[in-house]
Amino acid sequence: MTNYWAMKTFKDWAEEFITRKEIGLDEEGVDADYLGYDKSSLPLDNTRILRRFDQFCKWASVGDYVLVGTGQTTKFNAKLVGVITGDYHFDASRQSYRHIRKIEVLKVYDEPVEIEKWGQIQRIELVGHQDFIETLIEC
Repeated sequence: MTNYWAMKTFKDWAEEFITRKEIGLDEEGVDADYLGYDKSSLPLDNTRILRRFDQFCKWASVGDYVLVGTGQTTKFNAKLVGVITGDYHFDASRQSYRHIRKIEVLKVYDEPVEIEKWGQIQRIELVGHQDFIETLIEC
């Protein structure tokens, strides 16, 4: 089953996503392959952050669609649309994000498009199919 994700990131990371044809996530303290941690040795106590890593590393799948935006806490400015083409992997040599998934970039917005209803989106969130499609039409 195909899922649909909204992902908020930093402006410079969004540009890297486009150039490298990938999406990424990172957090201080999550310094190894997330799938290698077992329940008894999770890297953080923050369940919200761990949920983001579960979503990105475990629940997102090849074939899922993602709309990436940038913005402060209450803003979501659409920057690109992609489809996930690769499984999760960790690259410790990276200076920015180290938790990575390859994507096919389907659309890049030359100027970010504000999506007010998604202003509170966290780093990554599952959104409904209909919401995703209607949002793309509005962009």
